[in-house]
Amino acid sequence: MATENTEHKNVIFIVLDTLRKDKLSVYDDEVDFTDNIQQFAENSKVYTNVTAQAPWTLPSHASIFTGQYPWDHEATHKNTRLDTEKDLLAEKFQSEGYDTYAITPNTWISRPMGTTKGFEHTENFLGLASHGLVQDAFGLLKTKFESIDRQTRRKIAGFLDGVFDKIGSSDICKSRETVDEVKNTIKDIDENEKFFLFTNLMSAHEPYEAGEPPKKYLRRHGVKDISSVPDSEKEYFRGEHDKNDMMRAYDASVDYTDDLVGEILECAEESDLLDDTIIVLASDHGQAVGQDGFYGHQFTVMDSVVDVPLIIQGSEIDDETMSSELELKSLYNILPNLAGIQEGSVEDEGKVKGGYERPELFINEIPEEKRSKYDNKLRYVKDNGAKMVKKVGEDDQTQFEVKYNNGSNDLKRSELRDALNQISEASSEPSEEVDDEEVKQRLEDLGYM
Repeated sequence: MATENTEHKNVIFIVLDTLRKDKLSVYDDEVDFTDNIQQFAENSKVYTNVTAQAPWTLPSHASIFTGQYPWDHEATHKNTRLDTEKDLLAEKFQSEGYDTYAITPNTWISRPMGTTKGFEHTENFLGLASHGLVQDAFGLLKTKFESIDRQTRRKIAGFLDGVFDKIGSSDICKSRETVDEVKNTIKDIDENEKFFLFTNLMSAHEPYEAGEPPKKYLRRHGVKDISSVPDSEKEYFRGEHDKNDMMRAYDASVDYTDDLVGEILECAEESDLLDDTIIVLASDHGQAVGQDGFYGHQFTVMDSVVDVPLIIQGSEIDDETMSSELELKSLYNILPNLAGIQEGSVEDEGKVKGGYERPELFINEIPEEKRSKYDNKLRYVKDNGAKMVKKVGEDDQTQFEVKYNNGSNDLKRSELRDALNQISEASSEPSEEVDDEEVKQRLEDLGYM
């Protein structure tokens, strides 16, 4: 995909956190509540076979921002921040004189997590904790949490879990604030300014309460009692829940997300930016909504979690559908290439790969009797309609699971297994964890502690 731009283009990069591909009408004709994204896709390049490198926010974004696999950038459950000397995606644009913006309430995309290098302007809606001096001060309080033995970590995590349960809030998505800030930023951009604007919208992420999504969307999708829908994986483990209720709540959140995206797109159009701007819609991962006993996206690499949407629009980008396999991490090169700041081409990298570490951050959410199902290390490879998952349990027992689509056959099994076995293991050396109470509070609200 060699660039043909004669001048540099702006980029608006919108990540719709936790958005399932099959909940967009672009990918499923039976969906009837994503008109804004559908209209956007009609004049865009639509990718139908894109795979995320990890099933949750930090490692997936770290792969997008570095172009690396999780076992290379090492921002995983073991190392809960990105620590790399490699130029991040935003730094590529910053070095070319772009003004760079990151606007998101997602605390994994923040300075303490190491994911905002290269962004000159960041907004995480953390109040005082967003101040650089405060975050530097918290940085001095880092602990070697990941170097402690696993049993002790579980006890500490359990204690913190109980504390945050008592003091937690539920306003973590902040979708209205995020979209308003994105729109204000777009309106304030000078016509001669070159910019890279990244935003992560949390409106499709659980919990589905406290106005996220607003009640009118819940009513539209038949959700009468939101309290019956679990607000986290932990809540899901505590009792029985109706899959249909959970899916209706999720659909309502996607409906709401579509309208928020429509606001951003309308603002960009009204600001006369479209001729000089590439707009990218993607998801960092999807969501399991009761399928096979999973809820959320932390413990599984099923298709609804790692198969993600990707739609790119620009004045010099052809309107077409791309069905070849693509890794989400390829955006690290694709976006600078399309913007005209990076020469060369984006080559097909062959097999699509990804990985997941044992869920250290979530260990106390998993009942003891269910840990063999959820407490695993997972690796996956996709190749021309075939997908194989390697699962390693806490007892180091290994299982291979394979799924075939599009007429694939068992002849691929040995090839896929060889590819999985060649994947490097993630580093055993942990990085320091940031002791930022405001960030930890937000992560607890999302079910990460």
